[in-house]
Formats: sequence, C-alpha cells, structure tokens
Amino acid sequence: MNRAIGCLALSCLLLGNGPPAPASGDTVAGSVLWTYDVGEQIWTPLALEAGVLFFGDDAGTLHALDIAKRQLRWRFATTGRIRSAATVDRGAVLFASDDGFLYAVGRDSGRERWKLDLGSSGLERRLPAASPPYAYDYLHSSPTVEEGTVYVGSGDKKLYAVDAETGRLRWSFAAQGSIRSSPAVSGGTVYFGSWDGSVYAVSAESGEEVWSYGTGAPIQGSPAIAGGRVIVGSRSARVLALDAASGEVEWTYVLAHGSWVESSPVVKGDIVYIGSSDALALLALDARSGAEVWRFKTGGWSWGTPVVTDEVVYIGSISASPYWVDLVSGFFAVDRQTGEERWRMTPEAVEGYVIGGVFAAPAIDAGIVYVASLDGRIHAIRE
Repeated sequence: MNRAIGCLALSCLLLGNGPPAPASGDTVAGSVLWTYDVGEQIWTPLALEAGVLFFGDDAGTLHALDIAKRQLRWRFATTGRIRSAATVDRGAVLFASDDGFLYAVGRDSGRERWKLDLGSSGLERRLPAASPPYAYDYLHSSPTVEEGTVYVGSGDKKLYAVDAETGRLRWSFAAQGSIRSSPAVSGGTVYFGSWDGSVYAVSAESGEEVWSYGTGAPIQGSPAIAGGRVIVGSRSARVLALDAASGEVEWTYVLAHGSWVESSPVVKGDIVYIGSSDALALLALDARSGAEVWRFKTGGWSWGTPVVTDEVVYIGSISASPYWVDLVSGFFAVDRQTGEERWRMTPEAVEGYVIGGVFAAPAIDAGIVYVASLDGRIHAIRE
C-alpha cells in the first residue's frame, strides 16, 4: 500500500449497496463522518480510551489516534506485525507484537515502560493461504488485565501471567499447543483455548490447572463467561457451552458443512452472538440451550468478535479469492432482535489472497462507531 499516511476525506471511503443506503449528512445511521488513512492493513480490534483510539498495523506500529482532532498523538514501532488488541490499564497500553514480545507503553507518552519475551521470536505467523493445510494462525493472544495481572497466550504453548506494573513474570502454564485464544478471567479462574483443541481453566493466583476439556480441533477464538458457562467456538465446527466450575458440556451447537468457528462469542441477555467461517454468517444462539435464534449472512468469513449494544450487533467479514468470493465483504450493523440488516459499509479491496473487508471489532462512543478495515483506514460512522 503506497498511499500517504493520514488521508482524511469522505472520498477515501467506498460505501456498499446494502439496504438501507446511508444518506448524506451526519445524522442518519450508517452515515460516514470521516476516515483516516493509516497506509497499512489493520487487523487489530480498536481500543478507545479517553478520546484516543489505540490500534496496531501490519507494519508493526502501534497508533494513538486523537478522535476529536483526527490526528496522531504518537506512534510506537516494533519489528513485527501487530494483530493483538491493545488493552489500556493504569496509564499503560499493553499489546503483543509478532516480534515475540509483550509491550507496555505509556498511554499519554507512547514511551516503552517494559517488554517481556513471550518465547515466540523464532516462530513465524502462518497467513491464510489458498491451498491446504489452511493452518493460518496467530503468534499470540491479545492481553487480558485483571487486578494488576496481565494474562497472555503465546505460540510457544504457554499462558503467561505478568505483573502489569513491572512486567515481571508471575507464573506460566504449559499447554500442548499454541495459545492464540485471549484469556477470560472470572471468579479467580482464567479460561482460554489452545491449538491442542482443549479449553483450559487454571487458577488465576497460581496457574494450576482446574480442569480441561478437549473439543477435538484447534481453538482460535476466545471464550465468553456468562451464567456460569464458558462459551467457546472451535475448528471442530461447534460452539460449546461448558460448566464453568466443572468443564462438563451443557450444550453443543454444530455448524453444517464443517464450518470452523474462529470468532469469539459475546453474550448479552440470554443470547450468544458469534461469527463463523465458511458458513459466512453471524449467529444468534440461545445461551441456555444453544438453539439458533437467527442467522445473518455476512457473505464472508466473520472471524472477529461481535460488538453488541442494546439494539444492534456489529460485525465485520473478510473475503478471499479464489477460495470463496471475489467481492469484498465489509462491516454490518444488524438488528439485535430480528437479525435484519440496518446498514453496511464496504471498504476498498487489497492485494493478496485475502482481498479485503473488516476483521477487527469496532469501538463505539457517543453515537459513533469506529471501524478499522483491511484497506488501512479508520472509519467514523454514525451509529
């Protein structure tokens, strides 16, 4: 991508044709308010804190974008792709880079506070490819911070618990496969999945295993904890609800035709919202039984995490050619009750096997949805 960094114009955005079409102006849902051009692919979920968007790009740069001024406050460079989400905690921004390190940088200054070797600097990310074995993956999970401890998984098959203030290692837990699943912490227990196919529950204090359950296939997404259940997707083409205390299966939802579930679920009320791969759909499932409530066709791989408000479910999808589709997928606002489309945004295409779309979870604030697309742009859209 050779565009100049910092493009800020409505002409930078290509809108899709899905119903209803966004109107001009800035008061109608789906209206584009502004765009910001980073110049590199953006896969990282957006973190919004005190008027600043934090996100990484495939050039290895973490950005702090002031949304009021629409200007960068600072940039922090690493030597590997950044596809980890940034987590903001106690004045620090925490994230992992494909250079093999977990970083903490000052929220206001962008200066490094500490970094921790995650044992993966000798590993290489496997990107989506048009031929078997379709073994694309991540090098790390995104970090989760709970009560002063950072929990992060690594391609070296370990989950790390790190002091958020100092970067000192507290403990590590060794699984049998790489850990790309971002940990969820609840009730003193850390829950996560591994490429060994297992969901793990370990003590947040000691790192000792409480239980594990084998799903039969790699787990890429992160679990959600709600109603005493651990809900997680797997490449076994299933969404599972496990008892959080025992790991016993409460229900299983099976996707037809073997569609992997890369997406991380979100639970709101009694409904689980989760994306899919080859099913090309966003699913709404009953959290108590696993029964399908509705499905929305995204037309692409919805690998990211949905964001759910009282009325709308937001999710992106990506396209690949020639494996699936030749049209670029995009970003969708879906009615939470009915599963009907409210509006959509379609970004420009990119070069490569993955030809474009939106992977990252958006950020929402003051009636504006901030969306990052693979064409390297941040879009501010009326909610």
